[in-house]
Amino acid sequence: MGIVVTIFMALILFLSIPNPVEKRLTKYQDKIFAITFLMGAWNAFWYGAQHFDEFWGIAALISGFAMMITSLPNISLDTSPSYLSTPLGWLQTKINSLPQGFQELMLLMLFGCACIYGYTLIQLNLA
Repeated sequence: MGIVVTIFMALILFLSIPNPVEKRLTKYQDKIFAITFLMGAWNAFWYGAQHFDEFWGIAALISGFAMMITSLPNISLDTSPSYLSTPLGWLQTKINSLPQGFQELMLLMLFGCACIYGYTLIQLNLA
């Protein structure tokens, strides 16, 4: 699961910063943002909560919240059922009302988490 989470962290970073890869991902961005939000929720609330006393549990909490905060404002809720669009819409307004620069801080944290995850996965696979 760490590989998948790391890939989606990188995809969020590619979609959040202007670059040549962003143009190729734009037609899939709604799905990428929704999947990343769900993976962030899994990372924070399932793995992170169960392993809170370990390094990777804390890393899962931090990266999970960063994934959710960076992906949720970009999710389109127009076609979502009301039981999803109401609470997620409320969360979107709360995230969008955060001070300027907070989103960039979350992207920086997400970049750091992606680097740590990627480095560790490379070390594990080469060992």
